[in-house]
Amino acid sequence: MALARYFTRLALATSALAIPLHTRDNNGPSGGIRWGSCDFESAGTGPIECGTLAVPLDYTDAASTEKLTLSLIRSPAQTNGTVSKKSILFNFGGPGYEAIHSLNSAADLLHGGVGETLTFSCFETATDRQLANYKYPLLDVDAHESALAETFANMQVLTNVCHERYKNSTNPEFLGTAFVARDLISVVDALGEDGLLRYWGFSYGSLLGATVAAMFPSRMDRVVLDGVVNANNYYHRFGIDVDQLLSADAAFRAILAQCIEAGPARCALASLDNASTVADLEATLWRAVDRYRKGPVAAGTVDVVDTHLFRELLFITIKYPTNVAVAAQHIRNLVAGTNLTEAASYYRALSEGIAMPDDSLYGISCSDKFPRTDSLAGILPDVERMLETSELFGSQIGSIAAVCPSWPWAAKERYDGGFAPGSIKTKTPILLFGNTYDPVTPLPSARNMSAAFEGSVVVEQHGFGHATISQASACTAQVLRAYFVNGTLPAEGTVCDVDSTLF
Repeated sequence: MALARYFTRLALATSALAIPLHTRDNNGPSGGIRWGSCDFESAGTGPIECGTLAVPLDYTDAASTEKLTLSLIRSPAQTNGTVSKKSILFNFGGPGYEAIHSLNSAADLLHGGVGETLTFSCFETATDRQLANYKYPLLDVDAHESALAETFANMQVLTNVCHERYKNSTNPEFLGTAFVARDLISVVDALGEDGLLRYWGFSYGSLLGATVAAMFPSRMDRVVLDGVVNANNYYHRFGIDVDQLLSADAAFRAILAQCIEAGPARCALASLDNASTVADLEATLWRAVDRYRKGPVAAGTVDVVDTHLFRELLFITIKYPTNVAVAAQHIRNLVAGTNLTEAASYYRALSEGIAMPDDSLYGISCSDKFPRTDSLAGILPDVERMLETSELFGSQIGSIAAVCPSWPWAAKERYDGGFAPGSIKTKTPILLFGNTYDPVTPLPSARNMSAAFEGSVVVEQHGFGHATISQASACTAQVLRAYFVNGTLPAEGTVCDVDSTLF
């Protein structure tokens, strides 16, 4: 697992943009950010710059002089030929998504609207990690009768591997979200602007944003939480968020409805037999899923098509629906039992494209969490919650609750101030976004978190996918611009439509 104190940074049309990454360097600069040229080419049309900033490695030890050097990247935004003097920090989520390439490829888009890390790797090589994951897999809850118990034991083995490698190291203690929140404030201070944070965070980035806003409410200027994680669940339950699947089944069925409306010419699934209604099409798909459970099929020299692959392809498609029409063709072929090699290759490419380069998602979140248990019974309430909230996908996601129970480390600082309704008053009210059909960060989570922040507003983007950038919306862009430029919040109950259909 490679982990980092990890956050990223972005700008809109009136801002400068920088993404902090992290390297272990005790001889780094101090007192300010040193900007210069980067050692890679910009993927966008605008310029990029790279810099470094030394921050405390351990914020809990005032006597320590040991430093962590943050590596930063920024994309300055031009306003009438000049660079704005106010910056927006940005987080791509994960936790642990590699930031240099994320910003480098997304800067143009975001202006319009772990590369280098403090490492925590339990394996010598990526191959070792891959072999361990094959030997000790995270199984679907319904893979077989004792699948959850097997997964619980598998995760204990992997935890033991991590512990053995790091039993004489303090690195795991420095990875928590509270320290990243303090890193954000350190960057704000080093920028020398007005001492206030402007921030836009997606997914885990929303959790980070909620945490920094709770820890430093008087330092908040403009804070946007997008694709919102329920922080109460994140810190105090197993898994990532036991409510994360609240909208997953509705999202799946709404996509099927759009497919049927689009017709076979634009959505291949609409050409299947018994595809005249959503219920019929869903039943057809799940009969095929069950068929591959009973009889997995070899696909070429690399892949096996089984129920896990099929269901995961369905879930990835509703989470990242940009190419849903292409996915529909491959899903239709899986149903028909044709072109399986191409369908499996498509799935593998999707999975590799969104996969973490390491296990930072688990390492950071496990170090953040408060509960621990050494028994399978201890995680069952959270597994059952996920199974209850999603008939279709709960068994895929529910086993994630087995990852953290025996984690041997706790972050040196974990936020435990809570997010009770009305308990946090920020200098400027924060703005939250949730998609109607987000299958992993549902709109109810945004409303749950909004309740904690006095004066905050939730905007519903009436669209699909994970967070608002899954589909373009001029309305959403206008709301964001008004908020970042003028501090203007939209009216309660604002709903923004997206600009195009999926098919």
